[in-house]
Amino acid sequence: MPDLFLDKTPLFEAGWLSVSTATSRDDVLLRIAEAERRAEAALEQLGRTLTQGMAAPDRDRRIDALLALETRGIPASGVAADGAVERVMMEVGFRKRDLMPRFHALAEHCRAIHRRALAMARDARWALMLERAAADPGGPSSPIQGAGTRYVKSDRYDARAARSLPPDDRVRADRFLKRLGEAPVPPELELSPLAGTGLWGMKAGNGNRFILRRGELRGVACFFVEDVGPYPDHEGGRRGALAR
Repeated sequence: MPDLFLDKTPLFEAGWLSVSTATSRDDVLLRIAEAERRAEAALEQLGRTLTQGMAAPDRDRRIDALLALETRGIPASGVAADGAVERVMMEVGFRKRDLMPRFHALAEHCRAIHRRALAMARDARWALMLERAAADPGGPSSPIQGAGTRYVKSDRYDARAARSLPPDDRVRADRFLKRLGEAPVPPELELSPLAGTGLWGMKAGNGNRFILRRGELRGVACFFVEDVGPYPDHEGGRRGALAR
């Protein structure tokens, strides 16, 4: 299984900006341009890693790794990149003040790279969650709920919720799920089919989303709650179908 962590292939390395006060202005500009090129190449490599196929038994492990990458690895890489650019800017930029705008542009470029990486990790994780829900639906583990729209939790739901959400978010998700049972379904839940999947999506509170499928249990048409997880709208990131 490909390495999903950024310790071996960081999105930005401080060594790419190895300049000093004695470095000529033209060489500093060349180093900045090279650092931007390497950051773009690192992002492309991450994208290739995220799209590599895997066996179904590895799906849960990859989903967990992607969540760790999204919540810890990429943010830590972004903080490190900010610090690296700021250190060089303090050492060199204040002695070559005409280069300050270029350093500011580099810092924003690095932030944009990390925003794109967050969106890529998020979309890859949710694509796997969709595959998992479609290929491995769980049986019902709770009574049919709801006076209007009926629903039941799959027998995989609680484990997946515990793995994906902290306790407060799980409580919030349950509150949103209870509203699914109202008649009619409140429009703010944004219950809608996910194009091309046969599955449905719905808000679960605090940037989280449910994945559901329609079915029948004991002769009653209802939704089966299959999965849940965070789906934040990262600043500058692409909003996918699940974020509608």
